[in-house]
Order: sequence, then structure tokens, then C-alpha cells
Amino acid sequence: MVEERVKRRLAAILAADVVGYSRLMGEDEAGTLAALKEHRAALIDPTIAGHNGRIVKLMGDGMLAEFASVVDAVQCAMEIQREMAGRTAEVSQDRRIELRIGINLGDVIPDGGDIYGEGVNVAARLESLAEPGGICISGTVHDAIGKRLGAGFEFSGEQNVKNIEKPVRVYRLLERHTSPGAPPREPGTSVPSAPLPPGTPSLAVKPFQNLSADPDQDQFADALTNGIIVALTRMPDLALIGDESPSLHRSKEMTVEELGRKFDVRYVLKGGLRKLGDKIRVNVELMEVSTGRHIWAENLDRDLRDLGDLFAIQDEITAEIVTAMHVKLLGGYAVRLVRSAFHNPTALQSYYNGEVLMWNSKNQFELREAQHLLEEAIRLEPTSSPGYATAALAYWIEALSEQGDTPSPALDRAIELAQEAIRLNDVTGYPHLILAQVHLSRREFGDARTEADLAVSARPSCPAAYSLKASVLIYLGHPSDAIEHAQYALRLTPVHPPMHSAILATAFYGSERFEEAVTAAKTAIELDDSRVDPYLILAASSVVMNHSEEARWAAQKVLKLKPEFSLAQFADSQPYKEQRDLDCLIGQLKSVGLEQAVCPP
Repeated sequence: MVEERVKRRLAAILAADVVGYSRLMGEDEAGTLAALKEHRAALIDPTIAGHNGRIVKLMGDGMLAEFASVVDAVQCAMEIQREMAGRTAEVSQDRRIELRIGINLGDVIPDGGDIYGEGVNVAARLESLAEPGGICISGTVHDAIGKRLGAGFEFSGEQNVKNIEKPVRVYRLLERHTSPGAPPREPGTSVPSAPLPPGTPSLAVKPFQNLSADPDQDQFADALTNGIIVALTRMPDLALIGDESPSLHRSKEMTVEELGRKFDVRYVLKGGLRKLGDKIRVNVELMEVSTGRHIWAENLDRDLRDLGDLFAIQDEITAEIVTAMHVKLLGGYAVRLVRSAFHNPTALQSYYNGEVLMWNSKNQFELREAQHLLEEAIRLEPTSSPGYATAALAYWIEALSEQGDTPSPALDRAIELAQEAIRLNDVTGYPHLILAQVHLSRREFGDARTEADLAVSARPSCPAAYSLKASVLIYLGHPSDAIEHAQYALRLTPVHPPMHSAILATAFYGSERFEEAVTAAKTAIELDDSRVDPYLILAASSVVMNHSEEARWAAQKVLKLKPEFSLAQFADSQPYKEQRDLDCLIGQLKSVGLEQAVCPP
């Protein structure tokens, strides 16, 4: 017997619910029901019908509607929110009815008058991400409407949502004001960054202080900080805003208030430790920046005769933060990343020492010592994926610093270790970062895109993952999509290396937004004036804008920094999928005196 094929259709799905419905009903059930009924009759139902939509079902405070046109769905949502704001303006905040709306474009399965399927589920998840009075749309909706509505939507990252396998690109409508109590963004930054997903708790970690008299415990405090950050980076539904200055020195120097303003976060985690012999006390505080209120504070006393207790402390602190911030963690997975992977205490100690040294290495000698320690962890615990993943990253760092065309043993070892980490069910996301860049350099574009997607999914609060994906998108010929990913990387790390601004400059250049490309390139140069990449984008953009003096200045800086610069070698190093994109860039650079070598046709 042949099974009947499931019928599907493409539809724009609008999901909406009332903010704080249970509270409103508890305070005034009759009044809330009457007000909601009046809003529906006078505004919501006729507006949906007027945009050729159909109400599929009502669910208490929620509603699901279907539209044949995605433009109709978005216009309908914008009109409803605009009119609702006017209708409730005179109502006190505690009695005001506000809606959250999410819109998705996807396949649905019709069943009588109802609809089901992933397209519906995504719309419901988007609605939960929207601010009160706001609208969130999926990437498919954003791509479909383009600029036809004249509305401004900002990228809010790729979000892992419940029961959906792949991350969802999320955009929010800009017309909604920032929610009350949110800390103001520090003015003056020259490179625009993308906003966080609406309603997402944002957190910065102030490096833990060594409160002991023994200065040798500084490294212990740094290791504790790094361990907590690594676990939090993989946590869904939390935006961890990071400091990418060496050894976190910028955030160490800031007060909690300065950190909150600079990083534009709602919460700051801080702490300190005292160590006496084999005993340690860690005090930790979670603070709300705008009010100075302590959300959670605790002292943790531990016996450190076994180094594994360090990871136990990390786990407990991370788990407590999650509880305090009401962030749902899937099965407590992220808080047990490293500790659950190691059973040999000596391997754990070698891993811990190698990871700390890798992040704080100041030269090749220290980096190689970190590699040795991580290799020892692998030898002692050959089935533990974090050892392979972190060792792969250590070798990748070495490979990035190498010059020349000869085969790189460090690169080969990084690839080997990354692949083995994935085979062992990697929990860090590092291997996907490495393999995405390897595939891109080899012009294996499909694999590069796949690995970049996996990197963002595995590390949703990692700016390097978003910058990497931006870079892949640039070379694949999608610079406009790359802009939003690069901007989101900047939002995740206000104290950032020049790489992020340089990638954003390249994305602006590829999108023919040359003034913004110049601004971003100059920002990268201000952060580090020793790299040629931002000067090249500055030169090419200035050529297009007929700023010949600035273009020549940038070209001269390239030759001063790298007298042996060869345009031919540069062209070979740029893995553009479309030859015309590379030809355009090379042509502009040749016009300002950078044609020392003849470029291949």
C-alpha cells in the first residue's frame, strides 16, 4: 500500500500573544477579557482581513494567522502594532495590553482549517523573542520583502530555538523603542554594530580578582574566569558580551559601572578568590547594571587537593548564573562541557595548564609549550574531545602566524586534530572555526559555508564565529549578508581586535557602500596600523569615491608596511568564488600604484 503524500504549501505565518497575560488576568480578569475582545473586534481582526489574511486559531492570549503574501503579513503586523500603541497610550503601564508578533515564511501542513509544521513552530519562537510592542521576522521573511516596505529591520543574530534543528536568522523592527531600564549604549563608536535579540539577557564577565597575598594565584583567577566564559559562550538564550583584549586587561581595569556602559549589558558577573593552602573561597556576585542591584551573591568554599575541583567551581557558578537570570539551559549541557569529558586527573591538569598557556602565550616558545601540554592531555585521555579541539586551535594559531608557500606541519596537525574532535562529538565548536577557514582557503565553498554555519550554531556568543561566517559570505558573493554578521560580532565584543572591523570594511566594500567601508577600515587601522588588509580596502574604496589623495596614501602605507607586496600573490590568496569580484578589487588597487607584479589573467 502506497502511503499518501503529505500535502504542504508555502505560507507567511504570523504568531502573536499578549505580554504579561497571566498577570493581567490575575489582577482584573473581566476587564482584561473585555479590553482584548474590543481590540480584536476594532483593530486586529479587521486589519488581518484587510491584508488578505486568515485567522487560523485563537489560543487564550495567543493567535495564529496565515497570509499568502509575506508583504501583506509584515504590513499587517506593523499596522497592528502602530495602532495598538495609539489605542493604549493613555492606559497605565500595569494595565496596558501589548502584543509581541513573530512572522515566518515556510512550509505548512494544512489539516482542515488548521496548519502545522516547522514553519508554524518558527513563527511561534520568533514571537517569543520579540519585545513588547515589537516584531521579529525570520531570515526568509527578510529576504523576501527586501526593501519594498521601507521599514528598517536589524539583524539580531542566528538564534538556536527550541525543537528547530538549525539556527534561525532573526531580525527585529527598528520602530520599537528600547525597553525601559536598558542601559544606554556608549556613544562615539565609528563602526555600527547589530543589536541583540529582543529580550535576550546580556552579560559581561569582569575577570575574577586574586584576593590572596600570593601573586602566583593570579593565573588561577584568570583560569577560573576563562573557564566560566568558555561555558557561557555556548549557552543558548544568553548574550555573553566579551573583551578580546590580551588577557582581558581592558575589562580588568574597568569598574562594574564602566563595564556595563562600555559593553552595553544588563548584567555583570564579578568575583574574587582567596587561596590558603589546599583551601579556596570564591565569592561571586551577579549585578544588574542600571540599578546596582545584586541579583545573586554567594561564597563557594572548596578543597583543592584535586584540580578537578576548579572545574566543579566553574560548573556551579555557571549553573547559578543561569538560574538567577531565568535562562533555560537544555539539560544543563553547557555547564559540564569540559569536566564531564575528563576522567583522568592528570589529563585534566595537563589540559587546564595547556589551555591557560595557549590563551596567554606571548611568543612561539610559549605556544609550543601549550601544544605539548595539550598533546599530553590527549595521550592520557585519548577519548576526550576537548583535548583534541583545543590542541587543534593551538596549532591553528601557529599556522596563522607562518609565512611562505611551503606546506605547514602545524596546519596539517590542526586539521587532523579538528577532525578527530568532531568524530569524538566535539563540545567546544573550535574545530568548525578551523575547518571553515581551511575549506575556504582551498576554494571548497560548500564545505566552508557548512562549517561556518556549524561554528555559529556551536558558539552562539562567539564573535569569532560570526566574523568567520561574514568572511565566508564575502568570498561566496553575499557581502550584504556578511555585513550583519560582522556587525553582530562587534556587538558581542566592544573591546575587539581589528580583524572584526577589517572584515566589516570588506563587506561594506563588496556591497558598494564605500563611505561605510572607509569608516570601518579606518577603525581597523586605529586599532592596529601594522596590517595591510584595511589599507587595501581603504585604497580601493577611495578609488571608487574619487578620493585620489587618500587612495594613494593608503597604497603607500601598504608598500611601507610590506615592501615586498605583490599584487599577484595577494590575488592568489583571495578565494573569491566569482572571478569578477576579484578582478574589480585588483583593478582598483592597480590604479593606485600597487601593480609591482603582473596579476594573472
